Amino acid sequence: MGFNPVPDWYVGSALRYEHYNQGVGATRSGKLTTRYDFTPQFAVRATVSNGFRAPSLANSLFSARSTTYGVVDGVYQSINYGVLPTGSGAARALGTEDLKPERSTNFSLGFTLTPIDQLSLTADAYVINLRDRITLTGTLLGNEVTQVLLNNGVDSTSGGQYFINGADTRTKGLDLVSNYRQDLGQYGSLTWTAALNWNQTKILGYKESTSILGTSYELMDREARNLITGVQPHTKLILGGDWSIGRFNLNLALTRYGAYKEVNSSANRDLDRVYSAKWITDLDLDYNLSKNLNVAIGAKNLFDIYPKKQGVPSSTMVSSYGTYSPYGFTGGYYYTRLTYAF
Repeated sequence: MGFNPVPDWYVGSALRYEHYNQGVGATRSGKLTTRYDFTPQFAVRATVSNGFRAPSLANSLFSARSTTYGVVDGVYQSINYGVLPTGSGAARALGTEDLKPERSTNFSLGFTLTPIDQLSLTADAYVINLRDRITLTGTLLGNEVTQVLLNNGVDSTSGGQYFINGADTRTKGLDLVSNYRQDLGQYGSLTWTAALNWNQTKILGYKESTSILGTSYELMDREARNLITGVQPHTKLILGGDWSIGRFNLNLALTRYGAYKEVNSSANRDLDRVYSAKWITDLDLDYNLSKNLNVAIGAKNLFDIYPKKQGVPSSTMVSSYGTYSPYGFTGGYYYTRLTYAF
């Protein structure tokens, strides 16, 4: 629902009511948005809203068993662990509770600017407060945990983890986007784009332990907390150009991923790794053979860029490039593509 109090000012609102079974119950969410056009080329906008997300089936029922390598008592060694369904006997015995829905409040403020017909600029700052964030615990290890797992039919496993409402967080961010279109006459058209995102997530509070295991077992260890705050780059910059002429189209994108951090669950901070920022280049050239048939060649990560090696001895069998690279750790991908539209 929206209206214009005056010709250049728009105010909109939305309300939503839902009812879930299995303990979630009734939910209410809403949004209030406003925009004021100072001129046809410049406008300011703002939004306040709240959100809701019920636990997914994957959050409640997902299970897996894996073998990984980690540090136990200062030594890299193999660790057999399982991701336990939240409602399983083993997870209950380790102290899990029924998952609650995530709830958020969101604030944003920004502007749009069109200084000339071919150029558009937008900027939006935002704050997202998230309560009862659903996340995996750290891997719970120790003789007591192993015995609990054995007592509940989970054998050959030395550790376990499960989904919990682990933390309350606040994310601050800024999005900047610009587009510029050039008409090149007989040489086609060219569109330039630039987009920058900066964001930072802070943990306001987190679940430290369960009454069953006690304070000697930390649910949200350093590694689990870093999955929220550190493994995603705080900055991402995309510079792109798209050139069209006749039946040809050429698209070039340069993406700069900012630095990110991986930490180990142990207290030994010497095992933490910081991965520096990298530029990744993607290129795609396509040609319309007919109205329905298109052929293309291209590359993802054209220059075969890898993350910095983390310096872990090869005998541990740990990936040389870490786990959470935003652009992967398999290098370049080169392709040809034939598309037919029916």
